[in-house]
Amino acid sequence: MKKYFLTVIASIGIPMVFLGSCDEKFLDRPPLGAISEEAIANENGVDGALIVAYRGLTGVQIGAWYTSANNWLWGGIRSDDSYKGSESLDQATEINPVERFEVLPSGPSVTNKWRAIFDGIGMANIVLRLVEKATTLPAAKKTSVIAQTRFLRGFQHFEGKRTFNNIPFVDEKVISTDDYKALTNDKDIWPMIEADLKFAYDNLPATQAQVGRVNKWAAGAYYAKALLYQNKYTEAKAVFDAIIAGGVTSKGDKYGLQEDFKDVFRGDYENGKEIVFGIQYTVGDGTGGANSNKEGELTNPHNDGPGGCCGFYQPSQSLVNAYRTSGGLPLVDTYNSVNVKNQESNPTDYPDRGVLDPRLDYTVGRIGVPYKDYGLAKDTWIRQLANGGPWLPNKHVQWKDEVGKYYIPGGWGQTQLGKNQILMRYADLLLMAAECEVEVGSLAKAQEYVNLIRNRAAKSTVMMDGGKPVADYQIKPYTVAWTDKVAARKAVRFERYIELAMEGHRFFDLVRWGVADVVMNEFIARESKLRTSIAGSQFRKGKDEYLPIPEFAINQSKTADGKQGLKQNPGY
Repeated sequence: MKKYFLTVIASIGIPMVFLGSCDEKFLDRPPLGAISEEAIANENGVDGALIVAYRGLTGVQIGAWYTSANNWLWGGIRSDDSYKGSESLDQATEINPVERFEVLPSGPSVTNKWRAIFDGIGMANIVLRLVEKATTLPAAKKTSVIAQTRFLRGFQHFEGKRTFNNIPFVDEKVISTDDYKALTNDKDIWPMIEADLKFAYDNLPATQAQVGRVNKWAAGAYYAKALLYQNKYTEAKAVFDAIIAGGVTSKGDKYGLQEDFKDVFRGDYENGKEIVFGIQYTVGDGTGGANSNKEGELTNPHNDGPGGCCGFYQPSQSLVNAYRTSGGLPLVDTYNSVNVKNQESNPTDYPDRGVLDPRLDYTVGRIGVPYKDYGLAKDTWIRQLANGGPWLPNKHVQWKDEVGKYYIPGGWGQTQLGKNQILMRYADLLLMAAECEVEVGSLAKAQEYVNLIRNRAAKSTVMMDGGKPVADYQIKPYTVAWTDKVAARKAVRFERYIELAMEGHRFFDLVRWGVADVVMNEFIARESKLRTSIAGSQFRKGKDEYLPIPEFAINQSKTADGKQGLKQNPGY
């Protein structure tokens, strides 16, 4: 008699699963580091495995930064949102090539991102196999677990698709080493991603007892987002319409915009009505920071600033310029004609107190301007001005009054942030819906959605200093009816730029719009005059939209007869 056990090796890209066996005399002593699926094929085991699958969203299982769906590197630093920041040599092999579009298939950060995605997929597939083996699981519970798990698997494949493009779809039937080696990445996996997300949308309840679990409407939002990424505007619009009309949070609150823009990023509203889906984090829970948002450890003001380390992810000059307004409206085509002043460009005349969108000072830290509730931001908070520039990240950083509840210092001076990571919020959803409305020709509805967001910004708290507004804040809704589709499209896309800045979306938006090469090469040409760290770099159309398939993954994907499974992306 033999007993089979399953081991997932998480140190390689696609989780490799090995089946081993042991003779009967060893049955009373299971192999170390291995556990049989049969041993946890019960309700408690399924529940525990599902929690681990949710944890896969954080990317922490491989012990590396830049791996979660936070995407401050992959969606932020690769775009015109921000610079790498910090010092030129810090995290140089991991980030410098990404910022300069010089990544290699052997690059460490590329490798880690791939591993995190496919480890997350592997965790989800283990849950799906356990569910089928747990024969005593109540029918309703089984459906709920499968729906949550298929959402997580669809989410991870979506993340992989938009990051690497040509990836294999890995389902729960892929178990053995030979199964993994036989996978190919020459097929369109969008139908499988859609199927997973739609199953979750169709089968999840509107509310959940635990607020961090995905509900029907969050699953629907990602299903619609997947349709949008394929330019299926009519289909996506139908789902967005249903969510806008009746969608609620997992707690049962009707989706809506938080009344004050700054509160979206406050810990006390982290599961509020604007949050469609996010990763749940905590501090002070006795785990020594194991459940904190480790993706944010590097992305805080430096030295005596909030967090104290490490000065990465600094906003770009172009992003700051995008908040200039005229008559309350954005300068969609000319925002970079004049630079917003700062201590680097005008050391005797800053900060800029000109006509600005009030969202700027809750998105970007400006030296000499109040920074949350810490008082005036200081130039000592910038780690290296020449490399990172004069601006500070803002949205994700804790407020001073959140210290203790949502933030505690880490062992080496880093931030241990307990605030959730927002992955999708209602403003994001409204702007995706507005895109669909533009493309199907409903310009008035698109304008209505954009104006909801602009009106919220206009009513929000403005940054004050000495009892006076810091700048001449002016923001107004669009009042002239949109009649030109091209102009409406520009307006919607620009609103995404300034509303969702520094939230990890920008690069992926540029790619799906097909304009990444134009925007990024213009950005490099302009900003390299300010930041030598990007001088001489170039975005190559048809290559740099996606990361390379990691070298190790390609090397491992050969069958016994020598057939190559995974193929490299174009240009690498």
